[in-house]
Formats: sequence, structure tokens, C-alpha cells
Amino acid sequence: MPKTRSSTKTDANNNQQSILHEDLSVPALPIRNVEEIRAKNLESNRIFLESLLLTKLRDDFKDISNSLQPKKEPKKRQYLMVTEQQPVRRSKRLLHMDPAGNKLPSPEVSENEDENNGSGLVQSYEMVPTTIRRKSYKRIEPLTEEQQEVVNNRIKTIFSTIENHQDSTKILYDYSDMELLEENVLKLTPDRLIQMDIHPSSNLTAIIGCDRKGATGLLVKSVNDELWSKVNYIFHKAYATCIRFDRLNPNLFYSSSYDGTFRLYDISTNTSDEVYRVPDGNGITCFDYVSDNTFLATMENGDAIMMDFRSSPIVVHRYDLSKTRLRTIHVNPCQPNEFCVAGRESAVRIFDVRQLVEDTRSSFIYCLSTNRACYGAYYNHLGTYIMATTTDDHLASFKYSDFSSAASTADIDPTHRVSHQNYVNRFVTPFCAMPHPIHADQFLIGSSRRERQIHVVGVDCKVSSSLESVNLNSLCSVNIAHRTQPIVVGGNSSGRIHVFTKR
Repeated sequence: MPKTRSSTKTDANNNQQSILHEDLSVPALPIRNVEEIRAKNLESNRIFLESLLLTKLRDDFKDISNSLQPKKEPKKRQYLMVTEQQPVRRSKRLLHMDPAGNKLPSPEVSENEDENNGSGLVQSYEMVPTTIRRKSYKRIEPLTEEQQEVVNNRIKTIFSTIENHQDSTKILYDYSDMELLEENVLKLTPDRLIQMDIHPSSNLTAIIGCDRKGATGLLVKSVNDELWSKVNYIFHKAYATCIRFDRLNPNLFYSSSYDGTFRLYDISTNTSDEVYRVPDGNGITCFDYVSDNTFLATMENGDAIMMDFRSSPIVVHRYDLSKTRLRTIHVNPCQPNEFCVAGRESAVRIFDVRQLVEDTRSSFIYCLSTNRACYGAYYNHLGTYIMATTTDDHLASFKYSDFSSAASTADIDPTHRVSHQNYVNRFVTPFCAMPHPIHADQFLIGSSRRERQIHVVGVDCKVSSSLESVNLNSLCSVNIAHRTQPIVVGGNSSGRIHVFTKR
């Protein structure tokens, strides 16, 4: 008879119960002590090793190795006892002595003169002219408030006597007739000089400059006065970038800075006003005149602003010209509607003021290829050439009449390109070719040659002449010339200027 499912379950339960009863009946094993077993094993291993004499061999090997190593004895230092004072070594050349120690005759007296001293003969010798470098003196104590007030009053008196109209008669001169007197080497700004401007009047010589700490310097000398009057102003809180005299009122000048301000200063009243401040904090890098009351200025972000002072408040238009920072802007002297800009882009671009559009990227008229970024680009005073100073140490000249016949107005190659060292080091302001206001085909630029000089470069980028003097002993990185008079001013990076005048 087959088993059912219920009978199968009962048989399985009976089997499990029988197994449990069997397990409970077996006695439990004792728990092993692991630590005792380990100790017994270690002891048995020690006894075994001692029976093999390995422990004794180990101790004997240590003793032998220690006995073979030499013992280090302390070094005995010997000290030299100087009993006699050693003579100090002197330069025999400075003592006018030969290698044997004999006294040499004075360089002003020859051997023949020594031999003929007792004979009564008198011989004449041609004296070689020597070059004497001028000494620079630094003022130890600054001017007191009373002394500075006297200087300020003197400057006000000089500016109050000048006429408002400018002398349009230009005096042509030769650079070989220019000289640099010792009293015309002066300190203009306390820090690195960035840019200068010279007063257009022929009744006085007034030079202004700005430096990288935001300070402004003014040097003034009238025609009848032999002494210079100097005053320094601190308008800006950051790097000052550009400074210009006003075209209409010669007692005013404008300055710009990286702090985003455009300021006006009145010399006669000794007051300064903030004309405009860039809202977004972008610094102003350079500015130029479009007309007597209108300015164009470039900014760090590649924008340009046009400020019109004919209305109050002033009217400001902003244009997008480039993606990168613009360094310089220059308006065409003969066509005020055109201007060129140069900066970090490897090209000089020419724009038309009438075609500028706000809120969008403005299109250029011509694009002049320079292969590298530019330190600056300027027209000559007739507007027929543009001279660009590039960061790869070259001068590039572009002829304006060739622009219209170029194959592509977006990529115009230079007419002339010549190598010229424009960058010296990070402590010197880079050289930049500035147009000469009298000679139409000439530009002024500094030189890094050992015989310090200011180069006069033609439109073919070649050096045609130079200005040099015994009193010129530093690199002139910023150079300007008077608009009508034979005056050329070169300034170095420490804020010192050199005023060349006609003999």
C-alpha cells in the first residue's frame, strides 16, 4: 500500500527527534587554550635551536663583527694663531704702482718731462679733452607749504600772462643745432613716466607728464626767466595713462587713468574736477581730440567712448571696437572723422566716427597687418603715413594713399618694415614712435644704444638723424616736440626729462 504525504511527514519528524537525542547523548569536547599551546611551541623551538648551537653562533658573530670595526677617534682641530697683523691688500693700479711695487709717474706728466725737469727745457703737449658726466643731486628735504605756495603763485603768474591764441608759424631747424644744457635736465614725475605733453604757446615752455602711480608733474619756465618752476599733483588713485593740454584754454589740461576717471585741472585757479567716470570701472587707456570740445577715449575692454562737452551734462556715446585692450588712439590731423587704434591685436585698425554704432561691434574701414601686438600707432601731422611700433621689435610704416588700391582692405601689408628694439626690460617704458609736429616725414623714438640718444626716424623706418649730448645719460622712452618752436623733450622711466633747445 503506498504511503501518503501525511505519513511521510511524520516519518521525517521522528527521524529528526532521534538524531537530536543521539547528539545530546555524546559528551562535549574541552575548549582548547591557544595561548598555552603557543607558549609550548615557542619553548620547544628554543630547546631545539639550543641543541643545534645556533644561538651561540649568532652571539659569536656579533662579537667578531664589532671587534673588526675600527674605533672612530674625534677629529683634532687646529687653530691658526695670528700673532702679526697682516697688511690689507690694495690695488696697485689705483695706487699708481707697477707689479714690482715701484711708484709710477703721474699720468699727467710723461717720462720725457721727468728727464727734462733739470735741463730747463719747456715742452708743450696737446691736451686731450675729457668727458665729464654731470652729477645728479637729490633734494633731501621737500619743499615746505610756504615754499610750495610761492612756486604755485609764480606758475599762476606765468600762465596769466600768456595769450590764448597759438602761434601758427613753425620754425624749421636742424637737429645738429640742438643742445642739452645741464640746467634743462629736470625731474618731472616721482615715478615711471608714461606720457607727456608740451604747451603750444611760444611765450613759455611748459611740460606736463603723468606716471604709473597716478601723479602729474608740471614744469614751467617763461621766456625771460632762467629758472624752472615745478609742481606735482595727485589726482588719480591708479595708473595715469594720458595727459593733454586743452586746445581752447591754455590754462587747462586733461588726464585719464586706470581708475576709470577723466579729470580736468585749472592751473590758474588750482582746482581739479572729475569730468567723467566710467560706470563699470574699466580703465581709460588713452584719449585724443576729435574737435576742440569732443574727445575720443579707449578703454581696457576694447571699447571706445566719445565725450561731447558742448552740452551740460556731457553727452557720452560708447562703441565696441575690439575684443582686447586698446593701448593708443590717434585722430587723423587732416581728417578728424577718422582715427586709428592699436593694442593687443596684431593689427592697426582705422575707423570712421560717422559709421560707429552703439551696442554692436563697429566695422572698421581699413585693417593694417603688423604680425604682432602694438605699443602704439600714430599718424604723421599731414595724415599721409601711419607709424606702428610692434612688440616684436619692429617699426612698420603704412602709406595712406595705398589703402584704397590694396587687394584687401582687411589685410594691408606695411610699406616699410625695419627692425628696432622697442622693449628693453620691465623697468623701462617701451619705446613708441611719436610724430614730429613740424617735420612731416619724421618720428621721434628712443634708442637703447650705449651712447644715449633719441632717434629721428623717417617714413621709411630708417634713422635719419639723432639727438645726443654729454648730459643725456639715460634711455628716453617718451619723446615729444614743440608744435612751433625748436624744442624736443625726452623723458626716461624714472620721471626725469631732458629738454633740447636750439643753440
